Amino acid sequence: MPQISVIVPVYNVEQYLDQCVKSILAQSFTDFELLLVNDASTDHSLQKAQEYRFDRRVQVLDKPHGGLGNTRNYGVQHARGKYLLFVDSDDWVEEDMLRDLYSLAEAYRADLVVFNFVRENLQNAESRVCSLPVHYPEFGQDIQKRMVAELVGPDPCDGPWHHVELLGCACRRMYLRSWYLKNNISFGNEQKIMLEDLPVSLHAHCASERLLLTGGAYYHYRYNPNSLSTRYRPRKMEMLTACFQRMRKILLNYNLYEQYRERHLAWFLRFAAHSSLVNCFSPLNPAGFSGRYREVCEILKNPVLREAARSDYLKHGAASDRMILRVLRTHFPPLVYLSYRLYSRILMKDETRK
Repeated sequence: MPQISVIVPVYNVEQYLDQCVKSILAQSFTDFELLLVNDASTDHSLQKAQEYRFDRRVQVLDKPHGGLGNTRNYGVQHARGKYLLFVDSDDWVEEDMLRDLYSLAEAYRADLVVFNFVRENLQNAESRVCSLPVHYPEFGQDIQKRMVAELVGPDPCDGPWHHVELLGCACRRMYLRSWYLKNNISFGNEQKIMLEDLPVSLHAHCASERLLLTGGAYYHYRYNPNSLSTRYRPRKMEMLTACFQRMRKILLNYNLYEQYRERHLAWFLRFAAHSSLVNCFSPLNPAGFSGRYREVCEILKNPVLREAARSDYLKHGAASDRMILRVLRTHFPPLVYLSYRLYSRILMKDETRK
């Protein structure tokens, strides 16, 4: 049995797959299996993946199209390793990643290991290490509670955690497989839910009894310069509400919802309502004024948004959070429309300067 199962979902990534796979096969730690799970790619990704079957550690699995979450779940079902690790097929990893993570997990008998990543903007050749505001290594129940809180929602004040990136990303964690399966952790369908790995991370941290945070930045995340200010996602508010509801269910199952209710509602204001309203004014939204206005009105009717806007949790928070709260508390479509049209124009100007 291999010590680590590395699961790589593959979907139309023929231009990136070589770099990803080669970085894994070049690991200084060799006792692992690599599961390349093809999700019905329509390019040459499957053929490229099959080129690596000469290495006995590589398995190529082919399945009907089901999306990223379904593909990760499929990989878990076929994994045999003591630990699970997810790597996205357009990213790559450092050569000592598996060696260091395995040694740390064994030394601490950890059920969950969190590590840092490097944000790679290949458009301007910029690399930046993204770490957590802690003194590494952090281990035990205190940091477990802190991580649950930060995944649930933002601090009420503008502290160092306010600027943490991709905290809920599945690819910055290694999981003890027996524990993962025992706790019935699984990914949702991203066709119905956005940020599908955030509830998984929350579930994992609620269930963890031996959490370890290590300071190594082993994972290279390929940053997409097409930001939220320019992309358009239909049904975004609906899909983020589904994420909120799934997170709330997890908190209820662990008897934590009342403790974190206000914080979770603040998450909904900042990451669901705010980003959905920005989404309305994407230049890729085909709707004109009337269509965008209707979209704003539908967002303001969301019952969770109305509940969240009544909370004073963000009243003394960061300036951006206070502004979001003030605008959304009005529930007045013309004001919200004008505010977010102006804000979106500012975002696009900022993107142009980068």
